[in-house]
Amino acid sequence: MDNPNILESKPLRERIADRLRSDIIKGTYKDGERLVEPKLAEMLGISRTPIREALRQLENEGFVEIVPRKGAVVKELTLKDIDDLYAIKANLEGLAAKQTTENISEKDIEKLKSINEKFYRISSGKTNIIEEYLKYNLDFHNMFIVLSKNHKLIEILKGLDKNFQRLKSILVSKSDRAEEARIEHEEIIKAFATKDPDLAEKTVRWHIENGWEYLRSKLKKRY
Repeated sequence: MDNPNILESKPLRERIADRLRSDIIKGTYKDGERLVEPKLAEMLGISRTPIREALRQLENEGFVEIVPRKGAVVKELTLKDIDDLYAIKANLEGLAAKQTTENISEKDIEKLKSINEKFYRISSGKTNIIEEYLKYNLDFHNMFIVLSKNHKLIEILKGLDKNFQRLKSILVSKSDRAEEARIEHEEIIKAFATKDPDLAEKTVRWHIENGWEYLRSKLKKRY
């Protein structure tokens, strides 16, 4: 759970944006649904100004769009949006994996194994817990991304990740993909253990592209 003191140190605009972004990711607000400023202000017990600022931030992140005479609505991701996001992710995370091979230790590899087991226990349980499922999957990817020690790359991927959490929440109940993802994570761990930069890059790209194809197959009927 987030430390309340840390949350209170954030500007009000950011706290509201965090709340609304989380609700969009979880599906509380659906694609195309209006986010009405007066209603949100009343619900949160605050003025409309920080609500408006938070909505502008979410517009910049691609979570909402401001429509003339309608206001803010939850932005629907098109297949083109998804394809573009995954193409960027596959290339950049592959690069991160390649650079990580220079820095990863045996202790790091054991930690990746532990995270992967936690990820699978949550995703294959009788009750899927969205926040925990996403957390362990994110922890796995973030760990090797950070080990790349490429600070600019880390910053770019962190910005992309917010939209990816929205996509991944669609697949939380799909235990068949969760099993495949666990196995693919194991292959990534094996690649890191070899210290072969090209193999690590290739394996991470393969994993992301598999998730891309799986998500596409599940979403194509929606488009």
